[in-house]
Formats: sequence, structure tokens, C-alpha cells
Amino acid sequence: MSEPPYRLVDLGDRRVLTVGGVEHATGYSERVIRMLIERKGARRAPLYFPFKTSRGRHFLDPLFQCLRGRGARDLSVLEVGCSFGHMTEYLAEQPEVAGIVTFDTDPAFVAIVRTKVEDLGLGKVREVALLGNDETRRLPYAGGAFDLVVVTGVIEHLPVRNRRAQVDEYYRVLAPGGHIVILDTPNRLFPFETHSIGLPLVQWLPPGLAYRYARLCRPRRFRDVSIAGFTRDGTGWRNATFRDCLPSSGWVGLEDLTEEAGYGWAFFRATARSRRRRALLPLFAVLVGALRAFGRAPSLALPYYNLLFRKR
Repeated sequence: MSEPPYRLVDLGDRRVLTVGGVEHATGYSERVIRMLIERKGARRAPLYFPFKTSRGRHFLDPLFQCLRGRGARDLSVLEVGCSFGHMTEYLAEQPEVAGIVTFDTDPAFVAIVRTKVEDLGLGKVREVALLGNDETRRLPYAGGAFDLVVVTGVIEHLPVRNRRAQVDEYYRVLAPGGHIVILDTPNRLFPFETHSIGLPLVQWLPPGLAYRYARLCRPRRFRDVSIAGFTRDGTGWRNATFRDCLPSSGWVGLEDLTEEAGYGWAFFRATARSRRRRALLPLFAVLVGALRAFGRAPSLALPYYNLLFRKR
């Protein structure tokens, strides 16, 4: 799909991006906006403008309410996968945070976040690193270096061949007594894939069959996508298992604070917005209750994982 023409006007206190006759105002600088357009296109760029408020508050408010209740302060934070830096901005505003290190494997997003750090004066951000996929199998940080590790919408994009080593690193660099939060991660066991393709059971199929299924049922979206493009690293359609979100050692040395912090079932129930999801809440309640009765994590029944663990 070709990109529409756009117009960008600097009004001093804000910039206004007009795409397809619709105006989108933002406080971000012109150079950040142009970098974002180059990375995501003019049509998608405005979607990112409110993310610090919308996604940041939505996903991280329960975390910091929990941490404040536990007396957290002077936190050293590792953010895994900075993307556009909207979570980075949110983290930098929290009084409990003393310093932030973040990284991504996407050079364009790393450049954008470095520019935002400069433009917005995000003094708590100590480093915005560009790491290759292989480098994230052994992060360049000491064991126990961080009090908080934030992983939002990342694990499903990790190559299956490296995923175990990469996730183990998130736990290695987490300090004893520290917390790791894993957010907005699509559940591979949930029968309807809602993250990348939007088809039932596609994430359970072998790659070749999944590719043919996607092309048959989503022809406009996938007709020009090769199988190499469909299966390349980072596509995310395979989603993630609960086990993928834990270290190799499993539950050993971890305390599950998911439900106590208001994530998991509580988060899903409180944030159900669509009519379909609200209508299905009683069914989800039954599934969650059954999992609890068998001593299993309620999150196993949910479309997305939003998890919080403490390292003992």
C-alpha cells in the first residue's frame, strides 16, 4: 500500500502532522517526527504520538502502584526493547526510578530514542544501546545490575532458536529482591492469534502451512509477502508460551506477584473494552477459576500475558 502525502507544520509549542486530511498534534520535535515517518510511514506515525500516555499508563501504572506499596526507591531499570521510547519516557517520569538503561535491535528506533533523550532532557536515561540479536544472548551488563527489568511486547518477537538464552539474560541481570515485569505478550496457547495475523490456531501450525493459511484467509495483507518474509526473525506470529517468560530454572527463586499487583486476570477483567471481550468475561472467569483450583497460573487462560515476578 502506497504512503499518502503528508504535511508537517511547526507551531512552536507543538507540531501538526496532517495525513489524508486529518491533523495530528504532538509535542515531539520535527526531527523525531520525520525519523518516525521514515521508519513507520506517514500513515502509521501518528499512532505513536500518544503512546507514552496511553500504553505507558495502561501497562505500567499497576507496576508502580505495587512497587510504591513495597517502598521501592532509587531503582536501576533495564528496559528491554525501547521501540519508539514511549515506555522510556514514562519510566523517566517515575520518582522511584534513579536510572534507566535501554536497548533495541532496530537501528532506526535506537536513533529515535537517542534523539528523544536529547530533545526532552531525559536525564535518567543512562544509555540507549544498539545490540544485535546475537548480542542479546549475552547482555553487556553485570549479573544483578538492575532492580527492575521491563519487557513489553518483546518475547514473541525473539527467534525461537535464541529465545531461551535471551530470556535467561533478563533474569541474570536482575538483582536479588528485584522485579521483572513481562507485558503485552501474546499467549501461544490461546486458540485465536490476535497479535500478528488474526486467525485461529495459526500459531500452532508448521511455518509452511501457516503461510498458506494466512495467504488464503488474509490475501490482501499477505499476497505480496514471501515465505521468507513471513518466517523471518521478529515477525511474532508464533506468540510465546508461559514457559518462554520464565528462566531455564523455572519457578526456582521466583515469587509470582502477578495477581497481587493487579495484572493477569484482574488486569484483563478491568481493561476489557470490546463488546465481545466483555461478553466472554464469564467464560474466562470459569477457566481462570479452574486453573486456580489446579494450582496453575490464571494467565494461562488469557490472550496476553501481563506478568510480574520478584527474584527472591
